[in-house]
Amino acid sequence: MLNNETLARELEETAVSLAWGAGEILASHFGRQISIEYKDEHQRDPVTAVDKAAQEYLVAGIAARFPDHGILGEEDADDSESPAPDFLWVLDPLDGTTNFINGLPVYACSVGLLYRGRPLAGALYVPWPKPGGGFILHCRRGGGCCADGEPVSVYKSEEPVNNRLSGLPGGLGQSMSFGGGLHGKIGEIRTTGSIAYELAMTACGVMQYSIFGAPHMWDMAAGVLAVQEAGGTVMTRFPKEKRWHPLDSLVPTWETQAPTFKELRRWVAPLVAGNQQVAPLVAHNLRRRFRPVAKLRQLSRRLRPRKKT
Repeated sequence: MLNNETLARELEETAVSLAWGAGEILASHFGRQISIEYKDEHQRDPVTAVDKAAQEYLVAGIAARFPDHGILGEEDADDSESPAPDFLWVLDPLDGTTNFINGLPVYACSVGLLYRGRPLAGALYVPWPKPGGGFILHCRRGGGCCADGEPVSVYKSEEPVNNRLSGLPGGLGQSMSFGGGLHGKIGEIRTTGSIAYELAMTACGVMQYSIFGAPHMWDMAAGVLAVQEAGGTVMTRFPKEKRWHPLDSLVPTWETQAPTFKELRRWVAPLVAGNQQVAPLVAHNLRRRFRPVAKLRQLSRRLRPRKKT
C-alpha cells in the first residue's frame, strides 16, 4: 500500500478541486433543457451533454496534473486489453442522471482514486440546500472523512433503528428478504436513484445503512472509502463467493496481475454499507426469496433443445 502522506493529501486535494469544478458544471445546467441520448433501446439508461462535459473536465484536469495515471470513466469507451496502471482514477461525472433530467436534485459527481485496486482518495459533489448549492464529501485512506472540511461520521447503533432512513434498491423486495430477527426492523426505506448519493448520505449519518445490488466500479469507488473513513464498513461478495466480508481491495489479485480496462468496466459486486455493527448484521441476514415462477422459467430454458448449427 502507498505510504506517502504528502502525496495522499495532494491527491485528496486534487479530487476535491475536480469534484467542485464538475459539480459547478452540473449545477449550472440543472433545471434547464439539455440534450439527452440513451445507451439502451428501452431508454432507461440516459446520458446527457452535461455528463459528457463534466467527464471531459475531470479527464482534462487529471491528465494535466498526473499524466501517468490511468482513468476509468463511466462515459468513456475504453475496453482495451491493456493493463491498468497502479494509480487509477475512477469517475462518474453524474450519478443519478434520470433524477437530474427530471428536475430532482438527488445526484452526485463521484471522483475516486485507486492504488493497485484499493481506494486511496475520493471526493463527491452533492447538491444540498446551503450557500453554494452543494458540498464536497472528501476523504483519503487513514485521513478520515469530511464534508467541506468538517468531520462526518456514520450513524451509530447496534442494530437498525425503525425511525432512521435506510437505502434499498427499488427491486430488492422482489428478490431478497430479511431474516435473523430483522423482519420489521429495517428502518424507513428510501430509494434515491443514485448509488454515489446514497453512499454519501450513509457516510454522513443521514442513512443508517444502504444496500446495492450490482454497482459498477465508478458508482462506488469514492463513496465506499467515504463510508470507511467515516467510521463505517462496507460488506461485499465477489463473484462465486458465498460469504459476505468487509471490502478492502476492489481487485484482490491486482498485486500479482493488473486487470485490463475491459475487465474493470465489467466489475460489479453487491454492497452493504453502514456502521461496523449494522452493515455486517444486515449483510448476513439478507435472504434470497424463492420465486417458483422464475425458477420454472429458468428450468424450462435449460431443458429446451439446442438449435443445430
